[in-house]
Amino acid sequence: MLGRVMNIGKERFTYQLVLVFLLVSTLIFAGFNFIFLKQKLNEIVYSTTIEETKLTLKNNVESSHKALKKLKDFQIKNAKKEIKQFVDDAWIVANSIYYYCKKRGCSDNLIKKIIKRTLTNFKLFNGKSYIFIDEVKGKVFLNPAFPQIEGKSMWNWRDLKGNFVHRKFEEKVLYSPNNEGFVSYYWYLPNTKKMDEKISFVKLFKPYHWIIGAGIYKTDILKMTREVFSNVLSAYNVFAIDNLNSFKLLRGYKLKDISNGILIQLKNKIYYVKYYKDVNLILASYVKLPELLKNVYLYKREFVENANLAINIISSIVLFIILVSGIGLYISNRHLMGTLKSLIESEKQLAKLNRKLLLTAYKDDVTGLPNRKKLLNRINQIFGREFCFAILDVRNFKEINEVFGFEGGNRVLRELGKNLRKVVRNLKKDCSIYRIRADQFGVLCCDTNESQFKSFVQQVINKLESMSINVREINLKMDVVAGISSNSSNFLIEAEMALEEAKRRQVDVFVFDEELQEKLKEAEKNVRVALKVKKAIEVDGIVPYYQPIVNLKTLTPEKYEVLMRLMLDGELLNPGDFLPIAKKLSLYRKLSKRLMEKAFSTCAEKGIGISVNISSDDLVDEKMVDWILSLLKEFNIGDKVCFEIVETEAFSDKKRLMDFFFKVKDLGASFAIDDFGSGYSNYEYLAVVKPDFIKIDGSLILKIPQSKDIEKFVAHTAEFARDINIKTVAEFISNEELYKKVKELGIDYGQGFYFGKPSPEIPA
Repeated sequence: MLGRVMNIGKERFTYQLVLVFLLVSTLIFAGFNFIFLKQKLNEIVYSTTIEETKLTLKNNVESSHKALKKLKDFQIKNAKKEIKQFVDDAWIVANSIYYYCKKRGCSDNLIKKIIKRTLTNFKLFNGKSYIFIDEVKGKVFLNPAFPQIEGKSMWNWRDLKGNFVHRKFEEKVLYSPNNEGFVSYYWYLPNTKKMDEKISFVKLFKPYHWIIGAGIYKTDILKMTREVFSNVLSAYNVFAIDNLNSFKLLRGYKLKDISNGILIQLKNKIYYVKYYKDVNLILASYVKLPELLKNVYLYKREFVENANLAINIISSIVLFIILVSGIGLYISNRHLMGTLKSLIESEKQLAKLNRKLLLTAYKDDVTGLPNRKKLLNRINQIFGREFCFAILDVRNFKEINEVFGFEGGNRVLRELGKNLRKVVRNLKKDCSIYRIRADQFGVLCCDTNESQFKSFVQQVINKLESMSINVREINLKMDVVAGISSNSSNFLIEAEMALEEAKRRQVDVFVFDEELQEKLKEAEKNVRVALKVKKAIEVDGIVPYYQPIVNLKTLTPEKYEVLMRLMLDGELLNPGDFLPIAKKLSLYRKLSKRLMEKAFSTCAEKGIGISVNISSDDLVDEKMVDWILSLLKEFNIGDKVCFEIVETEAFSDKKRLMDFFFKVKDLGASFAIDDFGSGYSNYEYLAVVKPDFIKIDGSLILKIPQSKDIEKFVAHTAEFARDINIKTVAEFISNEELYKKVKELGIDYGQGFYFGKPSPEIPA
């Protein structure tokens, strides 16, 4: 009986053991298949993404070439148009000065001096183009770029092609329609002995038999084309290459090799490069592998999370079955205790594995050093203790990466990390090092002061720079720089700022100081102001303030200038506090629109005249201009609104200025130039449009009592404006003395605290 029971027990034990084995084997097999399928899917996603990216790069380059051709033709056409307009404007100014001075009996010699002084300051294309004046028979009267030739004859001067340049000017202005036209020739580039093809527009000034002209070098046009091209396409990782030698990856290739387009795949980037003969440029587009793999990674992460969940469930089931079976077997047979002990040992191994995973999370993959997470964890552990922290950076690491590639750069980082750890341990054993990011390493030391720590960091740098790192049989020397902070609450930001300051000052080590503290405070202040501006927009805290513009003869307000203020939680913000930040963050447009809506509504409701500022940013935006015009029509207040053009020096597109001028004029609105007298550009705009008002810059008005020269200038400005039927407004009139003086000088209107401070309310 006992034997039979034992046999039955053995059979049951065998049956249970086989059952458990089959279940476990099945689940493990399914798990391995699941992981295999996951790997295959990842490979398919990666290869497909690579091929699609290569096609995208090729399309980017082809599209860029078409755009570049159109842009080049447009730039040449536009440059000629602007040069002609530039010369026409100068001619108008010269003509106005001539007839104005002639009426007052000025001598020709004085008139010529005034014209020369005025046109000397005319500039175009960021100063690359200027006005020159030659006498018809060859004598140079004005040449701001080459003043040494003024007074000399250029009649017999030839360019590189053997052409008599001045004679071409003379032929153009004497025998062409309207006595004007374009001339191409070769002329010296400023401050060099090199010559380049120049396109000039020349026009005859009959009163003195002058040739007034201006030009632009072909080189400058191509540079502008390249700049525009680069600015537009840099966001798409497309760039232009002048020659093969300027791009290291193309060394060894010939132009004919890349005329059909080639793909270059590196460990960290993929390039598509092609040469285009019609623009004589190599165009290239690239994508960084980290960016390329981003979508793959996101998909992979999602898949792995699901796979891990499935594997965890499978593992849990396996463990559950093993435990249940083990308990059953233990009850039926004590010999299964060994199996349970094995399971306990497995649990210990799993715990050990978890600890290893935790260590991996705090370890940098490339250098093996503790990473940024470990640093932050360490800071939490030493909370309350004094410490100093330094960020060390390699100045020339970008060049190393470009020369030796991604793998070579990683090798340098690994060796540098080893050297840094060795040097720090030898000098100060109680300090720890970390890899922060890219080529930046951190050094953390407790219970030390800044002076001692700075000396220690300088020693570390000296040691590192004395060591060599061998890459591809080349010994490299590191150029190391460091920034230091001892502020436990903001140490990373402060160390970064100190590092940048060290680079700027070209020193090895820089400690975060009061000057940088002020910059940090300013940045923090700007952030706070930006938040206030955004909140003011959300809660409609834009408040129009009105300052009267008074007729100096009747002392009655004829209109009010609209000024912007922000009201937020009972605090009033002035423009100087928030406008610069608002413009940097592209919030100015929203502020400006809401201000105009409120001001136009008040204008319509009370029937008052208003004067509103409009910036260059507003004028270059066609949608903004259309919106302003529609608002004028909606409120039917065109005849009550005056637009003041501010930041006149920023208007490079005079056509937009003229378009806006004529459109608002059609609706009955008036037009003013603000801050008149603060720059030569204001005089230039008088030749482009004829404003109804010019507002003389307040800084000049305030100096009238102290300066007779400024008083004369203001008087001449008022007289000049009167002659061409433009009204004048004096700003910053703060007292009775200034009021009487500007009235005496012939100014028509006044504005300032003497007549009324800006107020949210308009007197009834």
